[in-house]
Amino acid sequence: MTKVKYPQKRNYRQRAHSNPLSDHSFEYPLTPEVMDWTKLYPRFKPENEVKFCDIGCGYGGLLVTLSPMFPDTYMVGFEIRVKVSDYVNDRFLALRQDNEVYHNA
Repeated sequence: MTKVKYPQKRNYRQRAHSNPLSDHSFEYPLTPEVMDWTKLYPRFKPENEVKFCDIGCGYGGLLVTLSPMFPDTYMVGFEIRVKVSDYVNDRFLALRQDNEVYHNA
């Protein structure tokens, strides 16, 4: 088995404050109904719903803690800082490779 390489925070540095009006590469769906959740959750089914939302999730610590505690509940984190958001995405990709339980965050 190949050892999973986890992202390092030092490679995702960003200023503490972020301008929400600057040009980001985030995709914003018009409504939750048109959101393609499979981009975030590969095993997502249409009958599922995202139940937990962590606004300002930072480096994703709360989601990492809650995910195994609520394995049948989908959860999402929102973070305005692009580099930090990239880190959290990479972190969960690595966690999913290393442990099946993190499929829901």
